[in-house]
Order: sequence, then C-alpha cells, then structure tokens
Amino acid sequence: MNYLDDHLYEYIILVLIYYLMYGFAIRQGEGEEINFRGTKMLIKVSGDDSEGRYSLIEMIHPPNIGPALHSHPAAPEAYYVLEGEYLIHYDERSYHAKTGDFVFIPKGIPHNYQSGSKGGRVLVISPAGLEEYFKVVAETLETGQITWELEQEIARRYGQEFLDNLKHWGL
Repeated sequence: MNYLDDHLYEYIILVLIYYLMYGFAIRQGEGEEINFRGTKMLIKVSGDDSEGRYSLIEMIHPPNIGPALHSHPAAPEAYYVLEGEYLIHYDERSYHAKTGDFVFIPKGIPHNYQSGSKGGRVLVISPAGLEEYFKVVAETLETGQITWELEQEIARRYGQEFLDNLKHWGL
C-alpha cells in the first residue's frame, strides 16, 4: 500500500474543500454524464457543489421530448436555451423559446417543456439535488422498467412533484 491508498478518504475531502473554496472550471461537453430517457445530461454544478443552493444541468434533448407537468415547491427553476427551440408552459402561459432565450419559473408554479422538432440544448438552473432524481431513475431504467408510482416517489425525494403523467419523456 502507498500513502494515497492509506489516506484516500482524506484526499477526497481535501479536493472537495478546494473546489468549494476556489471553484472549478468545466469545458464544453464536460460534466458528470447521465443518460435520462434518451436525453444526455451533463451536471455542471451539483447541489453539493453549491452547498445546497441550486444545480446547473446542461441537457441535450432529442426532438419532441420533455417532462410531464410538474412543480418544485421549494425552489425556482430557469432555462437558458443554448441551441434549438423549446415550448415552455408555465402557470397558464406558453413561451416559444429559441436560442439565447431565458425563462424563469418561480417556485411552486406548475410547468413543463418540450424540445422542438430538431431537438435542442438547454442549460437548466434547478433546485439543488434534482440531478439525483435523474441519476436514480436512469440507474433504475438500466436494470428494467420503472413504475409511475416509484418515479413520483423518487421525484418527491429530490424536490419535484408531478401533477400528471401526460407526455412524460415521450411515454
């Protein structure tokens, strides 16, 4: 055994402290990757990185895909469209967002979105820890199916409440 093997836990803690104190930089196309129902997600900032304040996720969507109507009771969510077009519904409004557009959804407001006919790429500022919902569901789907009830339970655990299951990620 070498020094690093004997002190791996301490090393990991020191690296995390360094990131929290001094920040970090991530290049385009980098970040922890999640394949969620055909959507590639890159975690740029996790809830842990932001000390529980927010998560920042880049999502690359195939055409005509998006979540069912949902809300985040404890925090807002925002979308910055990097490429493509999205139809974003929130409250009683709809917004056709194009490259460069930004949409802010206050906490507790029902919303959903759908990527356009050519897909798209969006940067999502979401409630801290929401990336864990995507991870857990993606891992569950790797081994088989997931029931709607289980997915709702996982979503609630990470700050998301589904209000229906219509057009949920193309299902």
